[in-house]
Amino acid sequence: MGRNAKYYISGNVGILLLTWLLYAIGNSITMPYLSIYMKMLGANAIDIGMTYSVAMTVQLLAIIPGGYLTDTIGRRRSIVIGTWIVTATSFLMVIPPNWQALMIIYALNSAAAYYQPALLALILDSLPPSRYASGILITSVIPQIPWLILPPLGGSLINKYGLLGIRIAYLVSAVVSLIVALIRQYTIKETLNSTKSSVSFKEVLRSYYLLRSITDLPKDLLRIYVMTLMLFIALMPMNTLLPIYVVYRLKLNTVYWGYLVSLSYAAYIMINVLLAFYVDKLRNKLVLWGTTTIVIGSILGLLDRLVSIIIYLVLLQVGSQLMMTALQSRVGDLVSVDRRGHGIGLMIIFQLLGQAIGSYLSGTLYRLTTASLFLIPLTLAIIILTLNLIPGRSRNK
Repeated sequence: MGRNAKYYISGNVGILLLTWLLYAIGNSITMPYLSIYMKMLGANAIDIGMTYSVAMTVQLLAIIPGGYLTDTIGRRRSIVIGTWIVTATSFLMVIPPNWQALMIIYALNSAAAYYQPALLALILDSLPPSRYASGILITSVIPQIPWLILPPLGGSLINKYGLLGIRIAYLVSAVVSLIVALIRQYTIKETLNSTKSSVSFKEVLRSYYLLRSITDLPKDLLRIYVMTLMLFIALMPMNTLLPIYVVYRLKLNTVYWGYLVSLSYAAYIMINVLLAFYVDKLRNKLVLWGTTTIVIGSILGLLDRLVSIIIYLVLLQVGSQLMMTALQSRVGDLVSVDRRGHGIGLMIIFQLLGQAIGSYLSGTLYRLTTASLFLIPLTLAIIILTLNLIPGRSRNK
């Protein structure tokens, strides 16, 4: 892959790779502890699930015009404006007095990520079709490198300073976000040939009509979106309540939880780097491999042992990345360039809907049984596997 590295380290793709790498510095010391932050501010399991669900629902509502803006004002302006809003709300994440305030701020921060369709559209616009799968995988995996070493730092801050420690971690994250905003503003180049200088509020509201297009989608494209929905429902137990399970049930302190996260990311990155050499040729098998990996990881998680939890973390991360690489690549194949923001926007809508449903479901079922952390992804992965085995016919949109 060495001679083809220019595709991934130069131009817009290289800029996104760099800024995602920077973002990971802040995220790796904060995101593993967000649920713990909420609990320290007085939230219980249902409150935590609801907080994630509210944030994902608000982001869902923001993503709908985000896909429209990607195809009108352009990729660059959507990304730059959105990144500055993310930066502003990141600073607010430092100061919430209670979990309710944190929920509101986190929801605003999530809504500011309306420009997600522009990010993927920019990558697909900047790569030849033969490099879609490897480009998506590389730009997803390499920015995770800070997760190899930094999560224990966040855990150490919490272990030493308590609530103040996690606030310090979020302050560092906000400063990094400021640097990212400056880089993106001055370096990203537009890839859409025709853009509008301004968009009326009426046109933005009209973008919500894109939901009607779901009923007219080709069956193969609709299948991709439905699998995306179920995948993200399946992942939310791990993303929302696994830290609570490990720290408060298995009695692992926050520093060791950080080491556990780092270890899981080390395995995740190593496996995906190896896959990057072959992913463009094998992408038709990635959904099958991804769902099988999630099934195995979920079964092992049910053993309720620390080692099995580590394997569960690794396998769910690897499995979900394999699936998303395949699904995003298929959208790139099926949707034309001038409709790509629309197509990607729809995909992210299904993703966020899955996160909202999965977050609420996770919090509710966790109060009934902690085994739901593993039973939810196990059940849904089996359904996705079955759905993927049903023959389909490709059709361009």
